[in-house]
Amino acid sequence: MNEIKRENWSGTLGFVLASAGSAIGLGNVWKFPYITGLNGGGAFVMVYLLCILFIGMPIMICEMTIGRRTRKNPYGAFASLQVRRSVTATLLGALLLAAGIFFAFSGSYGFAFFASVGALMLLTLGYGAIGLFSLIAAMLILSYYSVVGGWIVEYVWRSFSGQLAFDTAQEAGDAFAAYLTETPGRVAIDHLIFLAITALMVWSGIRNGIERWSRILMPALFLLLLAVIVRSVTLPGAEAGIAFFLKPDFSKLSTAGLLEALGHAFYTLSLGMGITITYGSYLKREQNIFKAATWIVVLDTLAAMMAGLAIFPAVFAMGFDPAAGAGLIFNILPATFNHFPGGLGWLWAGLFFLMLTIAALTSAASLLESGVTFLIDQFRMPRKAAVLLVFVSIGALGILSSVSVANWDELPSLHGTLQLFYPSDVLQDSWFNVLDQLTSNWMLPLSGLFTAIFAGWIWTTRKAGRELRRGAESIADQNLVTWLSGFRGEPLSRIGSNHGLTLMTLWALLLRFIAPIVVLIVFLQLIGVPLGF
Repeated sequence: MNEIKRENWSGTLGFVLASAGSAIGLGNVWKFPYITGLNGGGAFVMVYLLCILFIGMPIMICEMTIGRRTRKNPYGAFASLQVRRSVTATLLGALLLAAGIFFAFSGSYGFAFFASVGALMLLTLGYGAIGLFSLIAAMLILSYYSVVGGWIVEYVWRSFSGQLAFDTAQEAGDAFAAYLTETPGRVAIDHLIFLAITALMVWSGIRNGIERWSRILMPALFLLLLAVIVRSVTLPGAEAGIAFFLKPDFSKLSTAGLLEALGHAFYTLSLGMGITITYGSYLKREQNIFKAATWIVVLDTLAAMMAGLAIFPAVFAMGFDPAAGAGLIFNILPATFNHFPGGLGWLWAGLFFLMLTIAALTSAASLLESGVTFLIDQFRMPRKAAVLLVFVSIGALGILSSVSVANWDELPSLHGTLQLFYPSDVLQDSWFNVLDQLTSNWMLPLSGLFTAIFAGWIWTTRKAGRELRRGAESIADQNLVTWLSGFRGEPLSRIGSNHGLTLMTLWALLLRFIAPIVVLIVFLQLIGVPLGF
């Protein structure tokens, strides 16, 4: 069967902007500020940045390398790299099957079900199961992510039409609750509108679709963030918010906060979703992955920091609680903007939610593209047909999330079925929360863990490094010790330049040892395994 001619990014800038758009989603401009507020501010920020640098970035570089080397979707990438069915894959499948049996006998039927499915995938597909697992995670995330995107689209309209003029956070919270519970049809329509815009972004392909949109939306995102920051930090009393966000207070940082910092670093870089592999598959062979990854991390981190500076000074200046959690965006901020001096609170609220919409769209586009690329590669489906199929499938699945947020009584059959697998505390809210917990606590950490193990030990860092060096030799083989000690260019640094602690060897060490161990610890903690800390 003939290979389908694959598109390429027009250059490194297009790839960086699109990948940064994928990373800079609601995790940066919504979740990061509120989890920072819950974990004491500046100390959490410092830990988060360290997690990005030493855990997130090595795995992201690994996924880019796999994508560029294979030029395939995540499933096809892992399947093509395994060469032959590995004994290790069979062993892992057997271990997962044993875990599934254990969970079944212990009454954890949900865990048993997913462990058994994972075992079946590994035993039948080999390491291709890792890529398929990440694709499934991406599609499930998109199904409820687009629901949140719909909420934000609704709030853009409400902001500019003057419907968010609330005096208190309680009033704003009641209005948001009424929107979710009393108008589930409107919530579902908003979800489909957001998803339709996302589909439009990927309709025309990589260069003419995602890249073109990213070149417009990413500068707009940063300009809107900057505008809100300027207004926020110039408010009377804003200094307290800046200090809260940037001044470290390690006494307020708990073990749970450390784990959350690592989990969020993983989530915000779109790791374990197949996105980076998908985008990497459209890279030209001569493009520098180290350089591109650095710029993506810089832009992603910059957006998160700017979001904090946009939110916390305003919240403190208006006298609201910075540790309000997930309700910060829809409960606290509408009331905050309404109290802005000058009578233009509606304008600043509208600009803020428009900025959130842009962030959500660029991330959603990358999730949708993962599914589209899979259909194109594996089933030779035309792009437009693939986009329509993913839109219809995810649209239908997302409606379940949008309706269940209102009331489980709207979906009694689904609720009854899920009760067979999950305890009541998981299901007390919605199908939306079930998917969120399943993907965030299970699928993403496991996908990242398996990717790191595969690249570091199965495919091996030696083979991955050969691909990674393409276009990056001068950076990859730079001896970091001589560079940091000030001997760069001296004879000392030219002797055995490929030996010692180079950027390449540091990446390999982090990928093979540090990342898998840390991610495994986080995963076990998230699923409730007692670790003694």
